[in-house]
Amino acid sequence: MDINSGQREARLNVPMEGDEGFQEALLEALKDLPTEQSVVVVPQPEGETEQEESKPAMRDQVPISPPVYESAGKVIPPPPTSGDEISTFQAALIFIKTEARLFDKALDDLSDLAHDIYYGLEIAKDAPVMEKLLCLIIGSGSEKYPAKEKSRDRKAASIIASAVQNNPTALKEIGNLWKMLVYPTCGGELYEGKSAGKKDSISILRNRLGREKDPQTLKAKVTAISGLLKEPVIRKDFLDKGGMEILLAIFLKKGVDFDIVRKKVLELVNDNFLDEGMGAELRLWPKMPVNEGKLCRTKGRMLEDGCWEFHVDSFFRERQNALWAGEFVRKLKERRAEWGDSIRDREL
Repeated sequence: MDINSGQREARLNVPMEGDEGFQEALLEALKDLPTEQSVVVVPQPEGETEQEESKPAMRDQVPISPPVYESAGKVIPPPPTSGDEISTFQAALIFIKTEARLFDKALDDLSDLAHDIYYGLEIAKDAPVMEKLLCLIIGSGSEKYPAKEKSRDRKAASIIASAVQNNPTALKEIGNLWKMLVYPTCGGELYEGKSAGKKDSISILRNRLGREKDPQTLKAKVTAISGLLKEPVIRKDFLDKGGMEILLAIFLKKGVDFDIVRKKVLELVNDNFLDEGMGAELRLWPKMPVNEGKLCRTKGRMLEDGCWEFHVDSFFRERQNALWAGEFVRKLKERRAEWGDSIRDREL
């Protein structure tokens, strides 16, 4: 159709794709076109060529060891308007290190402030303060300030638990100090007349476990231990020094009042060794296979790794309403079935 006049016109006889004879017409139209191919080489100056050859590829220009990613981020100090709070905190650190007259008030002040990420980190970085707190936890205060008076050991445990809770930077600082903290200068009085040499804090705690009479205080100590075990250095040392036996001994303390402590012990084991969702490091524990019940009744074997199921299940049968105990036994059995009965099985 002519677009100007609107009259229909006959189409030119040009073959279209799909029409008969289209291929022949296409080949006829292309037969005279040149078919040669050539490559044009553009010369480069020699200096630039050598520079390009000596320059490493982009993938090789990336640093081999990039900076370590810090998930915790930077810990920001309190604003200047918190002057009184900062002064109180700094004074509390001094009073604890020097065992000054306001020692007990200093413990109270740190208990109030330790949950703050900044103050928790500052406590963790202060080796003398950490040692004083740890000595109180293991029940070895000074003559001037005994650990059991005025709940000093419970306050110390609460401070450390608060300082490391959701504060990985503080926990890492304690891990850096652990080689010193695990062998404190206190605690020697608990070993008078016994083997000489420095005793580690885990052994000292175990040695005086029978003196723990207050369930709330013992619960606070278990909570502090649970927080510290999130640090790999401390966790490994705790396992190597028989820390799991201490926990089972705590679980076996007599009296209904200690049920709150028993529950906290099982939470510790679950959160640190069984439940990955709670941040547990899996396949580290239990190390030994399940024992027969008769072995778990003997004094020399009752605290072994293989007796946890027996003791917790026995407790659950006595306290049917303690569903948390039954859940723990189920979880531990599942993990043994999944990982193997012992460390040796997992290494095969």
